[in-house]
Amino acid sequence: MSRLRIAGRLALIVVGAIVLVQMLTLAIYFVEQWRRPQSTEFAPLLGQTAALVRALDQVPAADRELVLRAATNGRFVPTIRQDVPENARRGWFFKNAEQRLRALLDPPQDRFVALSFITGTDGAPVTRLRDLVGARLHTVIGLTSGGYLEITTSGDIALRLFGIPVGLLAGILGFVVALAALIAVRRETRPLSDLAGAVERFGAAIEPHPITERGAPDVRTLIRAVNAMQARIAELLRSRTLVLGAISHDLRTYVTRLRLRLELLPESEQRMKAVTDLDGMQSLMDDALAFVRASLKGASDEAANLALITRTEYEARKAQDAPVTLSGAQAPLNVRGSPAGIARVVANLVDNALAYGGSADITLQADQNAAELWVEDRGPGIPAGERCHVFDPFYRLEASRNRESGGAGLGLTIVRQIVESNGGAVTIEDRPGGGTRMHVRLPLATTNPAAECSARPLSPHTP
Repeated sequence: MSRLRIAGRLALIVVGAIVLVQMLTLAIYFVEQWRRPQSTEFAPLLGQTAALVRALDQVPAADRELVLRAATNGRFVPTIRQDVPENARRGWFFKNAEQRLRALLDPPQDRFVALSFITGTDGAPVTRLRDLVGARLHTVIGLTSGGYLEITTSGDIALRLFGIPVGLLAGILGFVVALAALIAVRRETRPLSDLAGAVERFGAAIEPHPITERGAPDVRTLIRAVNAMQARIAELLRSRTLVLGAISHDLRTYVTRLRLRLELLPESEQRMKAVTDLDGMQSLMDDALAFVRASLKGASDEAANLALITRTEYEARKAQDAPVTLSGAQAPLNVRGSPAGIARVVANLVDNALAYGGSADITLQADQNAAELWVEDRGPGIPAGERCHVFDPFYRLEASRNRESGGAGLGLTIVRQIVESNGGAVTIEDRPGGGTRMHVRLPLATTNPAAECSARPLSPHTP
């Protein structure tokens, strides 16, 4: 029940309560019927019918009309016929009732007895369920003095012969009313469901998803406030990322100028340190620009070949004699996301494993719904208390920001943004035997990536 939305919970509560009440009502009714002696179960009707038949068999023919008039009322109408009526029917449903009626009558025990339902309009036998509305009980019994007694019974007596408690009909009506109430509740709670979906989509991609204002006044006020909040948050984030991107982009010009001027200086220890600092600044700006792009882009409708991208990153590091291994990348594996973004994910995870663990073991797996990427190392690992913080921007387990001991703390932040914006998840686990295991799960793409995007090598550092 924890996964049901508010409308589903209300529906389940109301329907469950109605079903429980009906089950209790039926249980009480059938217990009472079971306790009641079988011979008197239909006494109000069968006893009256049997007494009328016995009286007609014993009185003279001239007095039969008087007996019929004494027994006739608005719901019980007996008549005498010389032949069997055409609408007289015998069926399995009234078999037990017919046997009980014969037991109440005088011999012979094989006399003609037929009980059935007829329609309330033309007296035809009931053959459809809808004809039961307003139907009457039709009884035909053979008389020992000759002829047949035909009795037409209307009212709730017919319902009692069906074995249906009268309260059940009220329960059915209540169920219909409850169903109408559920429809009305669903109509009122639908704006809340739409609101939850819009907030969830806004969290995945910082793009406003305005919701139509409808429902009760307080719900309309809430929707209006959420729409305004989405617009303000999106504008604030867009302004922040644009400023950060502009600063990083403009700094590249100055870094390039400084690099050119350093090239004109003679070789010295200070010159080498300056070049190292510029390389660190360049890497930091690349990470900042990648962070900006990941923040603004949100979910991608592209598809990327994860196996090809992983092989490309593996071969690039293998060419540099880095200690990397790869398995499970033989067959194409198309996932949701842009090729450049997925390449950035793989590159950052592999670089982290090499920088902090000294090696990187890469594994690809897939099931029917998603692809899984595992990047493992044999380093000191990440403490459990720190795993929720390493994805924060500029957070590093190693306090310095020396590029030789790690990055600026944006690599895993970018990984999480790209993965989650495409409907995936990234987690950190302990590797058996020591080390860290990074696990990325990405949904499979519904379409194949374009050939030109999959065939060429992808560089995650390309702006």
